[in-house]
Amino acid sequence: MSSYPFNASFTKQFRQEQPVTFCAEEKPVQQLVLSTYSRMNDTEVNALGKSLNEQLFDNAIIHRLLTKLTLNDIRDAARLTAFVKDTHQELSNHASAEPFTAQYYKHLIELLTSFQELLDEYDMNGQELLMGNLNACYFNETSFAVNQSVDSEEVATMHRIIEDFLYQVGEYYQYFHLLLQKESEQTENKNRVTVMSHVSYYLDTLITCTEKMIINIEATLDMLLEWETSLQSRESQMLFN
Repeated sequence: MSSYPFNASFTKQFRQEQPVTFCAEEKPVQQLVLSTYSRMNDTEVNALGKSLNEQLFDNAIIHRLLTKLTLNDIRDAARLTAFVKDTHQELSNHASAEPFTAQYYKHLIELLTSFQELLDEYDMNGQELLMGNLNACYFNETSFAVNQSVDSEEVATMHRIIEDFLYQVGEYYQYFHLLLQKESEQTENKNRVTVMSHVSYYLDTLITCTEKMIINIEATLDMLLEWETSLQSRESQMLFN
């Protein structure tokens, strides 16, 4: 038999919502209803319910993703956005003060404007969208988020969206490198000490910040792939069970 993962839309028709049943008395624990042996006390039931909730709703991987996005990715993306805006303003000032080189600055300004639009789109339709979906799936009894289950197809869609942004950011990253190389070639002179120009400084810092963003997105994609693979495995087991 083929080992290819099952299509989630196909397996959905076999899904049924079933309570976890052991026997005898029923006790509600968070979002589960447990039927227990009479000798199980409340502490044991609560511990079992908490453990099952974490497994059924993928709390561990979702919590890791939310923590990473909140503590690292959003902060680094905000730092990059702020630098792009500052650089845009500085280059605009140089273009106004130096009319003979304004055309070169104009090209850089247009590039930064386009890159800023991509960052804004990623913030709204990539990062924020992903966090919204994760919050909706994360079960936290202290929050007001509505818990909902997802399948591997939905996670794969989130993966594709973030992967597309990674590709676009990578294109800018490569072009920033090309511009920095050209800038360095123009100022290179073996007969004197080479001093980094202000444009080279902006490009070099931009490359560093963009590279950090790329690393963050790649790590997010790895975690989404891990989650998707786990869901695919569970869906195939559900089909045969």
